[in-house]
Formats: sequence, structure tokens, C-alpha cells
Amino acid sequence: MRPTVEELRAYYATRDGQRVARELAATVAPKIRQGNTARLLALGYCAPLLSGLDPARLERLALVMPEDMGAHRWPYGRPGCTTLADEFNLPFAEAMFDQALLAHALEFAEPPRKLLRELWRVLAPAGELVLIVPNRLGLWTHFEATPFGQGRPWAKGELARLLREAMFEPVSCRTALVAPPVRGLRWLDKPLMRVAARFGGIHFVLARKTDGLAPTMIGRASAATARASARPVAMETSRREEE
Repeated sequence: MRPTVEELRAYYATRDGQRVARELAATVAPKIRQGNTARLLALGYCAPLLSGLDPARLERLALVMPEDMGAHRWPYGRPGCTTLADEFNLPFAEAMFDQALLAHALEFAEPPRKLLRELWRVLAPAGELVLIVPNRLGLWTHFEATPFGQGRPWAKGELARLLREAMFEPVSCRTALVAPPVRGLRWLDKPLMRVAARFGGIHFVLARKTDGLAPTMIGRASAATARASARPVAMETSRREEE
């Protein structure tokens, strides 16, 4: 059963939740593209992982929270990027995004392949999927008081097969949150990561879309593409005039 937005929000407000958010945000940040043509879809409950992201630096950012989870405004004090939607029928055209970030999403999706195929639809060719899911081998799956102890955990090979079936090619996979979520044991995380990384609480996966439609160019991305395609034509016209 999927936790509600109130339950997730309450967890990430705790001391442990804040620590987890900081660690996962630091893991996610290097993979997220930024710039005036970057287009990001965040699905599930991703707000705590995007704390260092400035939406104004992206061409497009949509934070989608599933209908059966509920939603809250994000970011606070600025124009909102959040929408409540059916995760299997996203309200976006094909190829609208370059990247999709998933957290607290795939482990609750049934069937999971259908969710990945919907993400495939809204991602541009070679679009990237940044995925956080519970690790079946991890200790966190046994602690139901955390969001990573709920839903369906995944083995690394099982997850890779699912991604390929949905036309995504895994590029990299690592784990995080090795130490169990027990107060007094958090300091063990770094030492355990060196010797028992396979038992991390979550898989952090980067995968790439393998085929698809041309991207939908809107806004600044469209203007940049138009300028780039116009340059060769202008140069050719200039040459003809000189001749």
C-alpha cells in the first residue's frame, strides 16, 4: 500500500528523514541536467531530493504526485511545479522531457512495466531515467516505519530486466543507505559502504531510453533549435549573393 503524501512529508521532517534526504539529494544532483533547455519530470515523492534545484534554471520542470498518494505545493514561496495525475496516463505530450526522476514510485506501481512505458512515451530520444527503488537485499526493507520498507523491493538483475523490457538500457547502478535506520548506527554508513555496498537500502539507477520519437520543442529549447538550424541556411544564402 502506497504511503500518503502526509506520511511521506512527516517522515522527511524527522531527523532521520532529513539525513536521508540530504544523502539522496547529493546522490541525485550530479545526474540532473540544468540549463535553459533542460526538461525534467519528477514522479512520485521527489521534493526532498530536489532541495538544491532552482526550477528557474530549467526549461521545464513538472513534479507529478500520483492520485492515490495526494499532493502538496512545491517549491514553497515560488510558482508551483506540482500536479496531481494518474501515473499511468500522464497529462503530457510525447517526448516532452529529457529526464525523469522517480522516487517512491516504481515500488508501488502495478504493473511496473506499464509505468515505465508511460515514462518512455514522454521522454525524448536517448532521454534518461533516474530511478530510486528499495533494494531487496537491503536491511531497510525490514523497517516498515520508513518509506523504503514499504512497497515491492527489487533485486539488481530483476530491475535491469524490467528496464530492458520497457525499452530502457541501464547505464549505471549503485546502492546507498547501507547502515540500518537505527539511531546510534548512522555513523556506520560510510564504513559499511566500503565492504557491504550490495546491502544498501536503495538502488540508484541511471537508464537511457533506447528508441523513440523526436522531442517536442517548446519554449527556449524550440528557439535555440530554430537559431541553430537557421545558421547554415543564412551562410549558404550569403555565399550565393557573393557569387
